[in-house]
Amino acid sequence: MMDETKIIELKKGEILKQDGTYKVLSGRLICKTTKQLLYFTNVGDWIIVDPTFFQNAFHYEAKEKVILADVAHSPSFNGIKARHELQWKITIALIERVDSCSEPMKKRFMLLLYQVGRESGYLNDKDVCVLPNVLTHRELSKYVGCTREYLSSMRKQLIKEGRLSGERGWVLLKWSEWQADLSR
Repeated sequence: MMDETKIIELKKGEILKQDGTYKVLSGRLICKTTKQLLYFTNVGDWIIVDPTFFQNAFHYEAKEKVILADVAHSPSFNGIKARHELQWKITIALIERVDSCSEPMKKRFMLLLYQVGRESGYLNDKDVCVLPNVLTHRELSKYVGCTREYLSSMRKQLIKEGRLSGERGWVLLKWSEWQADLSR
């Protein structure tokens, strides 16, 4: 009997609503609660959409075109192990998000940029991390808890400090310093 893996494609902005256990084949999704970003998925990550998994408290939103494979019925898939690993990943993301809430606004902003860089940024050999264009200024300000205007002023301050490039997009300079200052 041939293994017929179900393939699902999502467009940018679509929410994954079909129950299943998926492997990300291409594209990026974000795992969110109703109002907060938890983490970014990467190619090769497992995600679970199931009412018994955290009571559907999270959802996955495509930040670009995404292709997923439903692997729940694959003979090589270890569902129990994947479920435990994903529970651990979500728990750590929740703890980090809660811990960041007690930080000053600028540090919350830096923690969010660091998270994006750590989870889905492109590192180069010049100690620079280029963030993918997956979050709007509106989303960033919502996750940090400030206005877009205040976010822009914090960005200018980080550019002045030499932590961000002044070019369009998000380019984190001195990545090793970001890691030293913000890794938990």
